[in-house]
Amino acid sequence: MNIFLVEDSAAIRRLLLRRLDALTGVRVVGEACGERQALALIRWTQPDGVLLDLSLSNGSGLGTLAGLRTGGYKGWVAVLTSQDSEAYRDACLAAGADAFYDKASGLESLFDDLGSRLPAQAEAGSPPSLNMLRDGLTDLSYESPLCECIDRASRAAEGAHSDLAVYVLRLTGLGQLPADLAALLTDAAAQRLGEACSDAALVARCSGSRFCVLQARVEAAEQAASYAQHLGQLMRAPLQLQGREHRLGLELGMALFPADAVSPRGLLTLAEASAFGAL
Repeated sequence: MNIFLVEDSAAIRRLLLRRLDALTGVRVVGEACGERQALALIRWTQPDGVLLDLSLSNGSGLGTLAGLRTGGYKGWVAVLTSQDSEAYRDACLAAGADAFYDKASGLESLFDDLGSRLPAQAEAGSPPSLNMLRDGLTDLSYESPLCECIDRASRAAEGAHSDLAVYVLRLTGLGQLPADLAALLTDAAAQRLGEACSDAALVARCSGSRFCVLQARVEAAEQAASYAQHLGQLMRAPLQLQGREHRLGLELGMALFPADAVSPRGLLTLAEASAFGAL
């Protein structure tokens, strides 16, 4: 069951994430602290369920709930709030919520109810191994190993009292090229990225034309934004191949730990959605 968290408090998001991670069959696919971002990311991820706080950093839980239902979202929505009154409960249920829980006294009921909604869990297979390419990039064809790497890097950043930046880069314009040329250009771009980002915590090739870069020891958002600009200039520079100059387009998204998200998938989802123009 894929769950999306909408909660303005990073501390409460951490608490919910720890509890949800302990539920077999539950996967948190994203997180947001405000209404506009929540609506965009829920459209992007299409989760099975949403845990929604009423008080958000911008907008409101009721506004988010209304936006979800009028936008056609059919999934399960549970409202979490410290404002446990019949008036709020009735308003949320009338706006399309499926459940209403008090943060102070109702979380155990929430997790019990979530557990009862889960299908029988099939045996989990072994996680895929990581393969190091000869150009130095880590070939992460699956989401799970990438999230494990982000989790380790975010824990290290937290211990060092610094931030972590997650970048997703997507090469564009390849579809108009012959397949063999597109493959050669993508490999050349991958080699350039790997060589130029030797100081990064990780450079991962997630698919043929999509890459992820982790930058550790980030001291300020301005530093992360400057590095994003550097990556953009690097990857948009022309490539020399077979005696000709080729230029590829690039879409780039960024997410900061812990300011933007505190979970690996939350960081990756936000960066990906930005790179694909979903925000």
